Amino acid sequence: MEEPQNQQTQTGETAMGFWAKLGNIFASPSKAFEALNNKPTWIIPILILVLITAVLNQLSFPIIVDAQLERFRSNPDIPAAQLEAIEQQITGNLNQQRIFMLVGQVVVTPIIFLLLSGIFYLIGNILLGGDATYKKLLSVFCWSSLVLALSAVVKTPLIIIKESLNVSLSPAMLLSGDALGTKLYTLLSKFDFFTIWFLIIFAIGFGMIYKFSKARAFATIGITWGIWVALSVIFSDFLRRFGF
Repeated sequence: MEEPQNQQTQTGETAMGFWAKLGNIFASPSKAFEALNNKPTWIIPILILVLITAVLNQLSFPIIVDAQLERFRSNPDIPAAQLEAIEQQITGNLNQQRIFMLVGQVVVTPIIFLLLSGIFYLIGNILLGGDATYKKLLSVFCWSSLVLALSAVVKTPLIIIKESLNVSLSPAMLLSGDALGTKLYTLLSKFDFFTIWFLIIFAIGFGMIYKFSKARAFATIGITWGIWVALSVIFSDFLRRFGF
């Protein structure tokens, strides 16, 4: 009779409700990931991320449209007649664009999370020889990404006040306005406060579900992120044409 009670107690120690996990992701990630390693969940954090980004993007929609127009206007390869037609198309279908953006976020955001989690799953299981389920990796990635949702909550009011999407909580904010769009600005902007916070939390969870040492987990996430930063800087001119 004592053995089942002990098992129930051990299970209870790792059981954690939604609000407790949400608080611990920010305050004590190890506790949250211990619970997620025992019982992985991912649907609720994705729904939260989709809801927050959808609402905040709708609030900043006029600024998003202005930024889109500015990208076309600053492209010397677009003839004046074509540019005028593009501007009329954009400004004449604002309601449709709102709906399209909303639907796109609802559909694309979960797909992105599934794909990115898949990449780290392959890294952990194949390249590093670890043993964790995809569901656990997806769970850790989605819950860690709530830090990025907090980033959106913080930055959106600044975007609205500044009336510009160029809001950065990174060393790039120390550069002059002329540096915007340069490779140096692109590089420094990747060291955003919330991005680094997310990477640290994700590395903790990554290490826990794979039972890797902290050094190995942080090195893996850091190197992977570093490769992405290098590619972003190298291809920054190309990516900027598509709004990235």
